[in-house]
Formats: sequence, structure tokens, C-alpha cells
Amino acid sequence: MSELVSVLQSSYLYEVELAKSKLSSRDIPSYIKNEFVNNVAVFPISQNYVLVVSERDKEAAQKILAEDDTVEDTDTL
Repeated sequence: MSELVSVLQSSYLYEVELAKSKLSSRDIPSYIKNEFVNNVAVFPISQNYVLVVSERDKEAAQKILAEDDTVEDTDTL
């Protein structure tokens, strides 16, 4: 079994969730560390969320996350 390695770290959960969705759409399983920390805390705390993937998927995941997601409007009216 391969180790889990970090590919993204953010203090904003939504950023990590977007990256997780992007990897999932390319069939790369990933997991969010510390995803539920604020659910058990009495009051919200500053927490870094970490997206991890299998070591064998690390390189592919990094390439996918580095892609430019800009959508260009090619329709001309």
C-alpha cells in the first residue's frame, strides 16, 4: 500500500474541496485532512486543510492542479 502525500494546503476549505473535485473528475482519489475540525470545536479555529493523494498519483495530481482553468469565450456575436 502506498503512502498518502500532500498536494495542496489551504486555510480555506472551499479551495481544497474544489481541488478534490478536480482530481475526482480525472479519477484520482484524494482525501481532505482536518475537514471536520471546526465541526467538533466549540468555536471556529484557524486550521489548515490538507489535500492528500496516494504517492503513486502525486505527480499526476500536481500537474492537474497546476492547470490553468481559465475559460475563454470563443463565441463571437
